[in-house]
Amino acid sequence: DAAHKAQLFANGTEDEVRVLTGKDAVLGAISSGKIPHAIIIEGDEGLGKHTLANFIALASVCGSTDGPCLKCNNCHLAEINSHPDITVISAADGKKNIAVAQIREMRAGAFVKPHQAKRKVYIIDGADTMNEQSQNALLKVLEEPPGEMVFILIAESKTRLLETIISRCVLFSLSEPEKSEAVRYIAESYMGYSKEQITEALENSGFNIGRALCELKGDTDEIRESVYAFLNAAIEIDEWEMICITNDYAKDRISASRFVAELKTAISTKIKSSLKNNSLSRDLFEFYNEVSLAESSLITNINLSLFFTSII
Repeated sequence: DAAHKAQLFANGTEDEVRVLTGKDAVLGAISSGKIPHAIIIEGDEGLGKHTLANFIALASVCGSTDGPCLKCNNCHLAEINSHPDITVISAADGKKNIAVAQIREMRAGAFVKPHQAKRKVYIIDGADTMNEQSQNALLKVLEEPPGEMVFILIAESKTRLLETIISRCVLFSLSEPEKSEAVRYIAESYMGYSKEQITEALENSGFNIGRALCELKGDTDEIRESVYAFLNAAIEIDEWEMICITNDYAKDRISASRFVAELKTAISTKIKSSLKNNSLSRDLFEFYNEVSLAESSLITNINLSLFFTSII
């Protein structure tokens, strides 16, 4: 029942939580009023991390016992991103990482009672960009959270977070939905596209709904185009072309991170379409593992030129 699901969501082990679907876990916790004080939402760009985070934040401040009701003043303010008890923290403009000063400021504010709602919510967007000092500052408030508080950490990968932080959070690892579910969602939510168009866009994006919608809307993405050119050069073993393509991304750590995230999706998609070619499929799988292993070094001060050289 909902109460049991909520209890597992709030206090269960990682394996117990994983047996619940995201929908069951979230709705069960909301309906019983047992939203955990700390949550990690991880997954590639376009999988709905921000949508889920905003939904949990909305439910956390809703005045209804079954929230979110979408009718009360708290819901209205949350929907228009103006709720005084919901704070989003991300890297400052022009900065690559969330600074320790931002986390310390958040920690001090956490001890102030909510202005209007029953809970305060802090959404840490790009939590995996925090360095060790910032994460340790966050850990202090996670260990002894003050009052009714919800911390939502959005990250592309939990592997960039300290184990001590992970152990104090409920984890949601978002993955690509089933093909039929993804097609149905886009068809019902965004009119004007045929099933064939939707299916093709999803296949091109590795069944990532966010990226598929960008393709359907005609949004161009230079990074994605570069990624496909890079992958083709990798298959052709054209190292010079690979170096030339990554040269533009060796100057900006944020763009480098996006490049790597897009590259992993492109490799996964290529693997699925190359299953009949055992040799190519095996090489692509090894390449994917190499890229994933190297990805964690992006949060360090590694020279980006050396980083890209390591995956060429």
